[in-house]
Amino acid sequence: MRKILILTFLLIGFIGKTQVVIDSINGNIYLDRVQKIELNKKELKEKTNRWVAKTYNNSNYVTRINNNDNILTKGSFNIGADFTAYGTTVYSERKVEYTLDLKFKEGRYRIEISDLIFNGTDASLSLIVYFMSYEESKTYSLKVMEEYDGIGKKAAIKRINNDKKFRKDYESQQNYGKKIIPQIIKKLEQIDLSLLKFLKNKDNKDDW
Repeated sequence: MRKILILTFLLIGFIGKTQVVIDSINGNIYLDRVQKIELNKKELKEKTNRWVAKTYNNSNYVTRINNNDNILTKGSFNIGADFTAYGTTVYSERKVEYTLDLKFKEGRYRIEISDLIFNGTDASLSLIVYFMSYEESKTYSLKVMEEYDGIGKKAAIKRINNDKKFRKDYESQQNYGKKIIPQIIKKLEQIDLSLLKFLKNKDNKDDW
C-alpha cells in the first residue's frame, strides 16, 4: 500500500495551516490542528459555543462534552458520486458522520475531526480498499468472502477469481474512491475554516 500521505493546505489570508491527514494504511482520514488566536480561553470558549449552536442543528443533542476546556460533538455531511457495477451506473451517496473535538487554552485551540462513519459503518472499512493495488484488493476481497457465510458466497468468489470481471470491479471501485475522497477532504477543510473565520470576526457579527 501507499505510505501515509500528509496533505497540508495553506489557508490564504489566515494565520496557521489546515492539516488533513490521509492514512492509506488504515483507511483513516482526519484533521488535526492547533491554531493560535488573539482571544483568551474564556472568549474562545464562548465564541466557539455560539459557532457550534449556529452550525449544528440540535447542538445540545449531539454534544457529548461541553466544559471550560473541551467541546466534543457529533456532526455529519453528505458526499457521493457515480458508481458503475455490472454494467449499470448509479449515483451512490454516503452520509458521513464524524466526531468534532475542540480543546481550549489561553490564546489557542485545538480542532480534531475524526472517527468517520459511512452510513452507520466505520468508514475505514470502505476507505482502505481505495488505497489498495489490484493484487492487494483481490487478496483482501477473497479473505473477506472466505469469512462470509451468507447467500451468494460461491458466486462472489468465482467473480473475484475471474481476472477480467474483477478488474472491472476494481477499476469502478477506484474511480469512485478518487471522486469521494477529495470531497471528504474539502468538507473537513470547510468545517475548520468556518470555525476560524467565526473566531476571527472581531465584530461578533455573523457573516452575510
